[in-house]
Amino acid sequence: MYLEEIKVSYGEGRYKIHISSVVTSDGISVTITGGEKPHVGGVALCVPRSGRSGGKISCDMWVSPVPGHKDTEVAVPVAEMVCLETGQTTAVVTGIHIDNAEEREIRVLVENSRQAALLLIEQIRQIVGD
Repeated sequence: MYLEEIKVSYGEGRYKIHISSVVTSDGISVTITGGEKPHVGGVALCVPRSGRSGGKISCDMWVSPVPGHKDTEVAVPVAEMVCLETGQTTAVVTGIHIDNAEEREIRVLVENSRQAALLLIEQIRQIVGD
C-alpha cells in the first residue's frame, strides 16, 4: 500500500503546464493547471477493464465539463494515457486558460499537457514498477 505525491511541469511562461498528482495503490488523482488563470474546468474519470479481444486493457471513461469550458479536451487524453499505461483508475481535473488564446496557443498548451503527462507517467512507473 502506498500514497505518493508527484509534481511535474512542462513548458515556459504562459504556456507552462503544472501537474500535481496523488498516486495510491488503488488509483491516481491528477490536477492539471496552466496558462494565466488556473481553475477547475473539467473532469475525466478513466477506469481500466480487460480488452474485448483479450490481452491489452482498455478503459471506460466518464467526462464532466464545466459549462462553457473546453478543459476536458486535455483531461480526456491524459486520463486515458495514465490509465492505460498504469492500469489504475485515474481521475483528472483540468483548468488551463489564456485570455483570447489563438488556435496556435491552444495547440501549444495541449502539447505541453501531453508532454507533462508523459513525465508524470515516468515517475508513476518508478513508484509502482512496470
